[in-house]
Amino acid sequence: MTLSTVGVALATSFPDVPPTHIHYEPIMALVNARVINGNPDGYFYGDREVNRAEMLKMLYLAKGKIPDPSNVRCFTDVIPGSWYEAYVCDAAANRLVNGYPDGTFKPGQSVNRVEALKMITTVFDIEVGEIDDAARDVVKFVDVSTAAWYTKYLYAGFSKGILPIAGQEGSRFYPDRALLRAEAAAYIHNGLNVELLEVRKRVEEQVAQEEEEEVAQSSVSSATSRSSTASSQASAPVIRNLSVTYPFEHSGKFDGKRPSTFTFDITSPVTADFIVELGASGSVSCRLYLLTDDGFTEEYYLGHQEDDSCRIRSSLNTGSYQLQLQPTVADSTFVVESQTVSGDNNDGFRNAIRLYRGSPNTAVLDTYDVTDWYTFVVGAESKMTVTVIDRQEMDCLIYPMSDVDIYGFEGPECNFSYNYPTGTYYVAVSRKSASLTSRKTYTIQLQ
Repeated sequence: MTLSTVGVALATSFPDVPPTHIHYEPIMALVNARVINGNPDGYFYGDREVNRAEMLKMLYLAKGKIPDPSNVRCFTDVIPGSWYEAYVCDAAANRLVNGYPDGTFKPGQSVNRVEALKMITTVFDIEVGEIDDAARDVVKFVDVSTAAWYTKYLYAGFSKGILPIAGQEGSRFYPDRALLRAEAAAYIHNGLNVELLEVRKRVEEQVAQEEEEEVAQSSVSSATSRSSTASSQASAPVIRNLSVTYPFEHSGKFDGKRPSTFTFDITSPVTADFIVELGASGSVSCRLYLLTDDGFTEEYYLGHQEDDSCRIRSSLNTGSYQLQLQPTVADSTFVVESQTVSGDNNDGFRNAIRLYRGSPNTAVLDTYDVTDWYTFVVGAESKMTVTVIDRQEMDCLIYPMSDVDIYGFEGPECNFSYNYPTGTYYVAVSRKSASLTSRKTYTIQLQ
């Protein structure tokens, strides 16, 4: 299912986005997917310009990327603790965006058309080739030089189907023109469809290799025994997207720095433990997503990274899930293992502990306990703060659910006062950097 097939009728139409609007379908699709929102007055304002920070956050939401909250203080003009700091600094840490020579990012500056194209291709990991004669035949705008830095992104946009969009036809492209909200929706919508088509193609290629890979992978006896698997990893198959049966154990190799994903079904509620270890130096991230028909999910889990390994322990309901692994070193070999464990009855959305305003809750993250989960319900819009002590030692993320109407691009953050709309929220508390072999005591309170 591409994003264009998501039920557009589910969204309430905005007075300024009638069904006859040239970008009606992409706007409604992204609103339904909670990538973009309207404004409190009920209007969408598609003619407003999008700034650089807003564009980056929309791309992260569309891709399902979760910024690492430890990535902070990246540019001199990125305000510490701001709603956009995590997105900008995570993108900078992963070399998805660049700043300016003076050390700034200019988050409030309007993003132009070609800057937006570059952001889409980098965040969505869409391949961009160098310009050749064939590309020059495609990019024939009177205001675009084939020698410009952005021409290869422009060509990728046309060759991958991101462009053209309605309203941007003609002999001129106006590369420096600010991107508008409605146009941004069309760019992102088309960019997501490119990614989904490429994923499908990779899955089809992988299916043809699965039997051979299963034979090669069967020689791995333990995901935690690095020395016994080194020789088999030397010739390990490249794993991009693989359908597996839970619990599973596999060895493989990353395709450059591209993510490797494992898709599987959970047939009955379990507490699952996932461990991934690299066969060489470097680090690896791991994230687990509950898959939904529209490709967007409210339920996801971030792994604990430590040295050259990553671990997730989560209590899961029945459903389809995807485990995504991504290295910092290209072509790294890895071993991943999953198993069912007993857990501590506070490992995920399924068994989150209820928070009540004014009632502090002191708890312990025990050894190898990755994350503790909490939930609260707001019955009437109210200004509140989710406080976690000690903040220097603990990470805290707040997940608004689909029954929460959050307008614009800001969202609730732990230890910051926020005007919480009515609805359901979940809170994840984990170690900031300490080893999983340590025990951490903390207090969480809804104030």
